[in-house]
Amino acid sequence: MQQGLPVPSERQTVGQFLEYWLEHVARRRVRPLTLRSYEDRIRLHITPTLGPIPLSKLTAQRVQGWLNERLTGGASPQSCRYSRAVLRAALSYAVRWGLVVQNAAALGEVPRSVKPEIRPFNPEQAKVFLAAAAGHRLEALFSVGLALGLRQGEALGLTWGDVDLDAAVLHVRHTLQRVGGDRVRLRALRRDWKSLQAKLTFASDGERPALEAERKQLWGQIRAVRRVFTLAEPKSSRSRRSINMPAIVVTALRAHRVRQLQERLAAGGKWHDQGLVFTTRVGTPIDPRAVTAAFHKLTDDSELPSIRYHDLRHTAATLLLAQGVSPRTIMETLGHSQISLTLDTYSHVLPALTQEAADRMNAILTGSGS
Repeated sequence: MQQGLPVPSERQTVGQFLEYWLEHVARRRVRPLTLRSYEDRIRLHITPTLGPIPLSKLTAQRVQGWLNERLTGGASPQSCRYSRAVLRAALSYAVRWGLVVQNAAALGEVPRSVKPEIRPFNPEQAKVFLAAAAGHRLEALFSVGLALGLRQGEALGLTWGDVDLDAAVLHVRHTLQRVGGDRVRLRALRRDWKSLQAKLTFASDGERPALEAERKQLWGQIRAVRRVFTLAEPKSSRSRRSINMPAIVVTALRAHRVRQLQERLAAGGKWHDQGLVFTTRVGTPIDPRAVTAAFHKLTDDSELPSIRYHDLRHTAATLLLAQGVSPRTIMETLGHSQISLTLDTYSHVLPALTQEAADRMNAILTGSGS
């Protein structure tokens, strides 16, 4: 009151404020998948403990206690950092609107999370992988990931309008995201599923065939509700970019287009034309999990190291760095928001490059070599 600020109401709880923030702020500012992540994080990790507390009485000490409780309860530092980040983002609006004096989540601390080790393919392994993918219906997808470093969602969100094969330029304009469908409908279907499972447990041999058919139909409905794909904005403004494609990617995409036209003819009226480059055999978006499964099968069959699909992106970056491509160019190719992110992520490759730069400088100044 002395500072001329509005007096915070003690009626509104943290849980009520977070619900309001999700609906009226986050829903209009973030991508669908991010919103779903925020909703789950608040519902499962924040509201059960901090939700009943009056918003005006949420202190940094209470937030720190909540973080410590989560850590001792087995939550990872990375999970705790994300929970705090969501809470901090929401409370920043509470400060802006004068509902609280300070952001209690901004003062809490959690241990630093250990970054996962980057394990890219080396040049020989990359060649083996592409050879193994030759002829695979997703060969072009793996080529795009390995040669251009596209994120999986960016590659699956490509449309043919984003690809200029004649000019050998690819435009990243969207990312494919799988978001949950109607949650109320999904909960009702899951209740029906549990009820049907109970019936099957005590069903007679004569009743079982009809119940099995009903279960199969119900499972199809559940999958349809769960598998809702949408084209969203890229991760950041710099993620929206244009990339020059090497000839190997252009060749793979041309072959893929021919294969897709053949699948379209085979599907006939079942084909769902959405203009996507990478689709199922009936034109619908590919589930990222199916791509990951196909990727791991290829690496296993080729006896290559077991790496994540995302490590194809890291492979592209490290191969470019090893060839002396500037970090700024790599940043723009990968769509990083800042060059510091590129340098920090691939710092393990830089020492060899700095030594090479020193050797080249010495050669220039001494005339000892080219």
